[in-house]
Amino acid sequence: MKKLTTLVLALALALAASLAVPAFAANTTTLTTTVPAATYTLNIPADQEIPYGAISTNIGSISVTDGVGFASGKNLKVTLTYDAFTSKDADTTIPFLIQLGWAVNGSTSYADINSNDSIIFKGKDTGDISEFTEVCSKTGSQYYDADRTLVTISSTDWGKALAGDYSATITFTAEVVSG
Repeated sequence: MKKLTTLVLALALALAASLAVPAFAANTTTLTTTVPAATYTLNIPADQEIPYGAISTNIGSISVTDGVGFASGKNLKVTLTYDAFTSKDADTTIPFLIQLGWAVNGSTSYADINSNDSIIFKGKDTGDISEFTEVCSKTGSQYYDADRTLVTISSTDWGKALAGDYSATITFTAEVVSG
């Protein structure tokens, strides 16, 4: 009987082994990564007084420092939005234009930056960001010296303004973009 039990047990084990589902290793590999957000400090001109009658006033620099997480093709787009000077005391406005200076072969020229125009600070392969800018709405590759930011007001517009205290605001909106 002992032999029969051993034989039945051996057959049962053989049968169980033949019914076992073979285990296979996974045939895929999932890769994941996390791209951290680029960080930067946008430096804009401080509040200041524009002298009455001044046709061109340098208001300071627009620059980016402490840029980390950028690359060639990963840039910072800064859009400038502004309206004319307005007054609580007078019904007139004083329109103005922002201009950025650029130098080519030692000669300085200026490009008009209309309200809602953007400036691009180019990302570099080193992970930081360029100190020069390119105006999106302009054709070609014109690079600008951010230290030459002018507010220009025509003498005609100064002459049309009625007496009063005027103010205007420039809003700078920054976003990281590719391209």
